[in-house]
Amino acid sequence: MRRGTYSMAQNVRSSLSFAALAFVLCGFDATTLSGQKPATELQDAVFIGATVAAQHIQEAISEHIANDADFHLTKQLPEDKRPGPGILIKKDGSVSFDWTPGQRARDLMEELRQGIHQLQSVEKASGLDGIALSGARENWPKMRDISCHESPGIRYYDLDGFERYCPER
Repeated sequence: MRRGTYSMAQNVRSSLSFAALAFVLCGFDATTLSGQKPATELQDAVFIGATVAAQHIQEAISEHIANDADFHLTKQLPEDKRPGPGILIKKDGSVSFDWTPGQRARDLMEELRQGIHQLQSVEKASGLDGIALSGARENWPKMRDISCHESPGIRYYDLDGFERYCPER
């Protein structure tokens, strides 16, 4: 393994560890994921499914960074950069994210889109690639639907990187 690649793999693993720690500290429930209670248990399950798919993507990418000297992280352009949520610390010491379900869905849409792009560019598939890609492709449209329901008419980028707009109501 190359020295720079090892360092990058450690950084990705550290990020995953931080995300796992945040889930443990905050509690893995709908309030933590979205800042508000979702309207239904179905929406809660959809967010959990998309979060798991995003974790699988990151694990597959980490595996490639660690084991494939030819693997390079790439971004699909245009990149839809958005600031992360604020972290709210309550009087009782609990923590939650300050964002709506639509904002969380937009964040997951971009994370899944970029992860799909990165894994599709791999010359030799391995390990979690198939599971990660399948889960990401299954969950991306669900995140788009939640985002579009909350914010009709907004711009997003589809899985091929083309600009699209949510339907108006």
